[in-house]
Amino acid sequence: MKHLHDEPGNTPLDEDETEGLIPPHLTSRAELNQWEANNIASAHEWGTRQRSDVLDVAFLGELHRRMFGMTWKWAGGYRKSDKSLSPHRWTQVPELMRNLIDNTHAQYDASSKASADVDEIAVRFHHEIVRIHPWPKGNGRHGRLATDLLLRQWGRPPFTWAQGADPARASDVRARYIHALRQADAGDFSELRALVREE
Repeated sequence: MKHLHDEPGNTPLDEDETEGLIPPHLTSRAELNQWEANNIASAHEWGTRQRSDVLDVAFLGELHRRMFGMTWKWAGGYRKSDKSLSPHRWTQVPELMRNLIDNTHAQYDASSKASADVDEIAVRFHHEIVRIHPWPKGNGRHGRLATDLLLRQWGRPPFTWAQGADPARASDVRARYIHALRQADAGDFSELRALVREE
């Protein structure tokens, strides 16, 4: 006999996953995913209405808070521990974020503003913000939305992130995305560059 938590997406949340969780009624990963998706949709709408510079520490923090503020108490605040997903200590995050913003501004200002150049700067911005891993959770989702808002600011369409692919292959796309980020860690941006504009 199957139990509810045996169904895909109904895996109960463990203690680590519920630390800092605001809504008390969420008990499964499927419920958490849906709640976060609604929160993120509101943040996306907010972000597209803003005229603020995306390349700003306060804006990026507010974006994360808007994306996860109805879900997590710590939303919008930098991580307070080291993570295996980042080579950087948590104490380095504020400086790394300032450097990322300064460097991205400088790259854009020095660029030709051609579409390929702007996309390349955005790809590298995305990779670096995810690598810094500034937030306890939600770094990939925050990085993708921040990158799309940055492209919009620069007059470019948002990246597709291969979302036009068959939804049944979502796990394959996620695996490719993670692999592309790892390749970029090693200095090879070709896979990430191809994925972000794939239909």
